[in-house]
Amino acid sequence: MDVEIVLSIVIAVCTFIYTGISLLLWVESKASRLQKLTPHVILYLKGTEDHKTLVLHVKNIGEGVAYNVQIKTLENFNQFGLENAPISQLGILKEGFSAMPPGYELKFYIGDLIELYEKSRDRKIKFEVMCKRKDKKNISEVFTLPLIQAMGQNYSTPPETYLGQIPYYLKEINSSLKTIFGNKS
Repeated sequence: MDVEIVLSIVIAVCTFIYTGISLLLWVESKASRLQKLTPHVILYLKGTEDHKTLVLHVKNIGEGVAYNVQIKTLENFNQFGLENAPISQLGILKEGFSAMPPGYELKFYIGDLIELYEKSRDRKIKFEVMCKRKDKKNISEVFTLPLIQAMGQNYSTPPETYLGQIPYYLKEINSSLKTIFGNKS
């Protein structure tokens, strides 16, 4: 009888552990499926490769499609300093966007970097991004973009243009070849 009790306890403990592991796997699986549905639309400022113009980037870095994307400008800014060209009136910022697939990116030119540095370096542009994922759940996030953060960005890796990428990748290939074959001068 003692062996039967011990065996029953071992089976009960194993069943309890198996049930716990199954529950954890179910929670993880649900989180993975949710990640595949969830968009993540971000806004950021970046200078062009020639370091002359400031650009507002709107990009979906999530794995899901962003539906009914609306971007509300909370602190507005005039494009290239023109009074009749507030950025709130640009494309998606004014009209919204019906669907933004993963990796999709829009760019809006804001102004001359030197002029902005001299006149508006302490300004901020503030946006609220609202969208829905496939299961109709609302997603909302506020972005405060200080112009000073975009000043002094001197490079991007790899460069954005093909002409900038050619020397970059040639240098990468050269260093890889040196690693493989040794540095024979």
